[in-house]
Amino acid sequence: MSNGDTISPGEFKHFKTVVLNEGILLAGFDYSGKSVNVLNVESMTEWQKIVQFAEQSAVIKGVVLVSLKEGNFCAGADLEQMHHAQRQRSFQEMEQLVIAAHRLFDEMERSPKPFVVAVEGACLGGGLELAMACHVRMTSTHPKTCFALPEVKLGILPGFGGTQRLPRLIGLPEALGMITTGKTVFPRQALRMGLVEGMVTSIPSSVRTLERVQKETLVQAAIAQARVLCSVPVRRPPLRASLRFLSGPGIRTLVCRYARHQVIKRVRHFYPAPLRAIDAVGRGIGLSILEGSLTVEKPLLLDLMASQISSHLVGLFLAGEEVKRNIATIPAAAARVGVLGAGLMGSQIAGQLAEKGYEVVLRDVSSDILAKAIGRIHKAQIAQVRKRIILPSDLRYRMMRVAPTIHIKDVSLASLVIEAVSEKLDVKRAVLAEFESEAHPDAILATNTSSYTLADIAASAVHPERCVGLHFFNPVAKMQLVEVVRASFTSDMALAQACSLAKRLGKFPLVVHDGPGFLVNRILSRYLAEAVIMVAEGISVLRIDTVAKNFGMAVDSGHPMGPLELLDLIGLPVALHVLTSLAVLGSRIESRDALLRNFLPEGKPPLTFWKSEKENPQALDAVANYRRANPSEAGPITDDILHQRLFFPMVDEAVRCLNDKIVEHPWQVDFALTYGIGFPAFRGGLLTWARQTMTQGQVAQELESLAIKYGKRFEPCPALSNGGW
Repeated sequence: MSNGDTISPGEFKHFKTVVLNEGILLAGFDYSGKSVNVLNVESMTEWQKIVQFAEQSAVIKGVVLVSLKEGNFCAGADLEQMHHAQRQRSFQEMEQLVIAAHRLFDEMERSPKPFVVAVEGACLGGGLELAMACHVRMTSTHPKTCFALPEVKLGILPGFGGTQRLPRLIGLPEALGMITTGKTVFPRQALRMGLVEGMVTSIPSSVRTLERVQKETLVQAAIAQARVLCSVPVRRPPLRASLRFLSGPGIRTLVCRYARHQVIKRVRHFYPAPLRAIDAVGRGIGLSILEGSLTVEKPLLLDLMASQISSHLVGLFLAGEEVKRNIATIPAAAARVGVLGAGLMGSQIAGQLAEKGYEVVLRDVSSDILAKAIGRIHKAQIAQVRKRIILPSDLRYRMMRVAPTIHIKDVSLASLVIEAVSEKLDVKRAVLAEFESEAHPDAILATNTSSYTLADIAASAVHPERCVGLHFFNPVAKMQLVEVVRASFTSDMALAQACSLAKRLGKFPLVVHDGPGFLVNRILSRYLAEAVIMVAEGISVLRIDTVAKNFGMAVDSGHPMGPLELLDLIGLPVALHVLTSLAVLGSRIESRDALLRNFLPEGKPPLTFWKSEKENPQALDAVANYRRANPSEAGPITDDILHQRLFFPMVDEAVRCLNDKIVEHPWQVDFALTYGIGFPAFRGGLLTWARQTMTQGQVAQELESLAIKYGKRFEPCPALSNGGW
């Protein structure tokens, strides 16, 4: 590229550019120093120069924007920059960036020269807002391609014009659904909604250079679109008649009111961002996009950005990035994975592996259990077809990747095997011995145990160095956390293989050291056990769960639940087994086994605390029978004391885990409990909440008071008093 009407590729740090035939400027976004593209002062300044050059040049007739990052179009705004501003309480630079983005995107949208974007990979937040400012959006069916405005999950709202452009593009109801939930939309859904104008099947280049990506079907289609638009006036296509009706002035108020109702139903008033986003949409839709962005959206964004809730949520997000960054990725990770045990967890794990392209050998000793497992996997995939996330052909390919078998020899070729058999130590040891007798010399065994230590399971292993823990949480598809458990004998290679697998499944692989209950279940046990003890004292099921839900437990899942609802979800037999196995930790892990056993009638399904969203009468009868046989005098208790009894023991156990080096840092505890048990993210995590709501030593004092009244299980660990957390 030469002469005054061209841009030298060397001019920019984060973009590569080339002018093609017929005056099409191809710009490749490739943020330097990061694995994903982000929008910040540096990258936006460069993009502004490219836009202005295209506008002013007589040579340039249109612009095509692509990404040179594999699997990522743009991750949105630079959250590290934003979190720095939140910690410094200085938002001037962020405000300037927002204003510049609004004016730049408006300039693109009003340009007589077409801007076409070719989206391949994740297109999130500010990245989607950048794409929406273009005249045409083309996308590919690449498995990593998706669209979302996830800002509400960070305690803010779309701040680069998203609340103004999206309703005009796809209609008010669909836009409010995306904006208030942060939900992910996949290419076929995006095409149906009108979020993109075209979709092609394209194989991305392994080498991401402008020269190579020009040959991709997606980029060629985008360039062709730009050439067509160069000869006709550029205008945004009108909304479909049905969407215009639902977005009209007469209906707008009702649609926004319904959206508010849905938000409050889902997350109550814990999160202000979705409600502010609805305000931004409703108030701005009657204005021009630029006016609505600057006068309505921007003030609401900056107010939310300055909130402690947003600071907590951004901090947790960055903690997740730290978890992923800290693991050693193995380039030649297993392509074939074995799963031993086809029960509920085993079938879910196998389904997730098949979705991500792994060949899976699913082994169980029972053909009937295998048949049910294949049925569960098929049902989960059918649901994705119905939602238009995948095609029926994708379902067939995924199901073909799962090979059920009753023979252990069929698993011998897998270089990594996940054990998910029943929680019985002798069974797990027998399966490990059987696997070792057939496996090739370097094969890794990852156990999904939730109650036994890795040392217990591998006590008789021939090659204990190949053993590692991979503790998935139920339901596997939704729960992002995986505890990767390392014992003293676990090899670096086994750990790295397990971490790589978890990361490729889209999970957060948090490395924890071996110990009873590992990290999450060990802390969770204090919460669940105390809830059962309070039921045994005669405190109502409704009251216990209401106190927990009013605190925000599991609100981020969209279904707030207290400890007794959680016990119903886990299943009492599993919960009782875990609580019993954790008795090795001492008197502080105390539960009412006799009460729980009343909930396990012989030959019948276990009782649940809740039934049809009401307290289960049979459960109440079981509690009454227990109390008659075990009378106790529990005096009146306030909600504050009930709250302390549920949550302060969790803080105590978290500090004990830090002292025992289960994990090294408090932020790891906060992250694990947020993503593992639904501790409310808006509170920043268990230890962050404790530090911010109580002075040093106050938790210990309250626990000592509880110990005097309720027993030794509340006695605090010494580190709580000396600030060792």
